[in-house]
Amino acid sequence: MKDYQQKKMKNHVLPQPVYRQALWAVKDLLRLKSRLSELRREAYVPGERNLLQPCMGYGTGYVCDVTGNRAAEIANLSWRIDAIVSAFDTVPEKYRKGIENKLVYDVPYNDDFHPNTWKKWQQVFLYYVAENLHIL
Repeated sequence: MKDYQQKKMKNHVLPQPVYRQALWAVKDLLRLKSRLSELRREAYVPGERNLLQPCMGYGTGYVCDVTGNRAAEIANLSWRIDAIVSAFDTVPEKYRKGIENKLVYDVPYNDDFHPNTWKKWQQVFLYYVAENLHIL
């Protein structure tokens, strides 16, 4: 099934670049969750200072806050994941698993519903993903 928007759903039509960003944000969900769990595991493990960690410049000096940078990355990933997952609440429950399987795991839609029904709810879902991620 092609990734396109139904123009008759005027309330949920996105500009093409925004639609693509929302679509790829959802397709990236597994990697985001994996990275978040990795960061959370590492957060409680004492380790050596990473000299490759980015530093912030203040005046003439630099401050390397590894813990702060890691916390900011955890917060950002958590926010992105929550924004995507909460968009599923805008779709009726009977379509959620099918849309998740299609967009996240690349499993084709089943034959339980008409293809246009799947397209409709996928478009609604991606609209709210874009809204939640503030890319709309």
